[in-house]
Amino acid sequence: MARLIPSFIDEQTPPGEREVFNMLTHGPDNWVIMHSLDLAPWNRRKRTEIDFVAIVPDCGILCIEVKSHLSITFDGSNWSPPEIKRSPFKQASDGRHIFYRNLRELAPQFRSVPVVHLCIFPSASFYLTPNLSLQPWELMDSRVFRSFRNQSDFCQDLEQRILKSIDEDCNLKRLTTPLSDKAIKTIVDYCVPVQKRRPDAREEIAQREQEIERILRDQQKPVFQLAENNDRIIVFGAAGTGKSLIAMELARRKAESGLRVALLCFNRLFGEWVKEKMSQIEPELPNLVVGTVIQVMAEMTGTVIPETPDKIFWNDILPAQLEEKITDPELHAIVSFDYLVLDEAQDILSRPAVWECLLQFLEGGLRVGRYALFGDFEHQVFGERDLLIQSLNTLNLEAQPARWMLTENCRNYSIVGGTAVLLSGFEKKVYSGYMRSGGGVANYSISYYTSEVEQSHQLAAALKAFKEQGYRPEEITILSFSSIENCIAKSPIFKGQHLQPARHSGRFTHYSTVHSFKGLENKVIILTDVSLGEADFHRDLFYTGMTRATESVRVLCDNQCQKTLFSWLTKKGAIHEREI
Repeated sequence: MARLIPSFIDEQTPPGEREVFNMLTHGPDNWVIMHSLDLAPWNRRKRTEIDFVAIVPDCGILCIEVKSHLSITFDGSNWSPPEIKRSPFKQASDGRHIFYRNLRELAPQFRSVPVVHLCIFPSASFYLTPNLSLQPWELMDSRVFRSFRNQSDFCQDLEQRILKSIDEDCNLKRLTTPLSDKAIKTIVDYCVPVQKRRPDAREEIAQREQEIERILRDQQKPVFQLAENNDRIIVFGAAGTGKSLIAMELARRKAESGLRVALLCFNRLFGEWVKEKMSQIEPELPNLVVGTVIQVMAEMTGTVIPETPDKIFWNDILPAQLEEKITDPELHAIVSFDYLVLDEAQDILSRPAVWECLLQFLEGGLRVGRYALFGDFEHQVFGERDLLIQSLNTLNLEAQPARWMLTENCRNYSIVGGTAVLLSGFEKKVYSGYMRSGGGVANYSISYYTSEVEQSHQLAAALKAFKEQGYRPEEITILSFSSIENCIAKSPIFKGQHLQPARHSGRFTHYSTVHSFKGLENKVIILTDVSLGEADFHRDLFYTGMTRATESVRVLCDNQCQKTLFSWLTKKGAIHEREI
């Protein structure tokens, strides 16, 4: 959805401008459209208003003049209807040149940005005869305007008109690189120094992001003080309490102090996300190793992982190979690290063979090594819970780490976090409170389907609704309760709709399983394929899946589960059961 400034139109706006406004609203996410741009006089002329100025990052800037009349004619001398005092085409051309001159004078760095113009007559047919002053691509009359199948086709046509105008003008050249977000913001600030204050959807989303960042800063302070005064700490916290961002910041600080630091986790998708985030640190920290535990240990020791490893390889063969290599004194001196930061630590501690192997890489090991373990040891344990408890008991007995508990949810709105806890059936209180204000019934809903076809239609409707609310495709994630092969997002109906597996990068809506997305988050989460009849269904998948959302959650559930889910939400069901 394009950003429009302002994001609303007045009641007095002519109908043709309203139609063009609505078409532009559904333009690409990186487009910025300024409506009714009032330009200061140039060379002692009158003020000029341009109906729309569209900043198209890949092409340039398009100045659009719109005439709403049902019939527009020119007899060679006069325009009809009589309220059209001068040529709309001359008006559009003049507006374009005044805009360019003013921008070039105020910001010379944009002198090479092509600025072109276009007239749109949404309701009038205008027959353009061969002439010397007007080109066909500079006019879009009602016949063309009404021919587009959708808004996307309209915007693609505008791009082609911009490029055609550039190519036919010897004074203009195509952009060699797209306009950056910073450049676009600068142009907008010059054009609209005082904007009409009704924040659009994108602005409101950005404001909520800033609120989360402020909350996280407050949440982090005690943990950093604890880590400063203790070599070994364990930080307990439920989903959404800020563990991961604290872990990343702690790893950065320790590395900047000169220590060789490893920031590790178990989940592959989460590990890739953390690695990408930490790679953005400037200046680069060569003494900071980031990634998944298995990947990092294998790479550091030169251990080859087969393409299709089985459970025996993970549990027995790999740990034995790693331990054999790390016991080599020369290799140990090269690959060992001074400080370990482990996120989602419950996934490692519930796998003792991996945990014990990892400790071989840490100077001082379990007892006197320096480390910080972050985890949700109560609610997000997908490994062996008994083995986790055993590892924690050994850790507490032999290392006596300092402990800190994060209890306030700083990611989710209370309606999302509270509903996740109810559906998961946890007996103990999970959160002491929610640090984010706001949120309401619009941020959470459950829909029930009776067939896969119906579920696919519900998913398509949800994706469309969130886009109309201002969310970009990459700000929406689809999480399946089923396997990735059976995820509804892979249905043929979504072919060509920019849905991609979570392992793919890019500005797409991604899909994954709940298990694989653990540790990550996104603004919007859509849970799909929720069927309580599945043999391996766990209620706490609701907790893990729903708490990934910083904004809103939609749940698509098999209609046969409706009665059961209602009983859980009203606390009348068997909330003590862990599985069904």
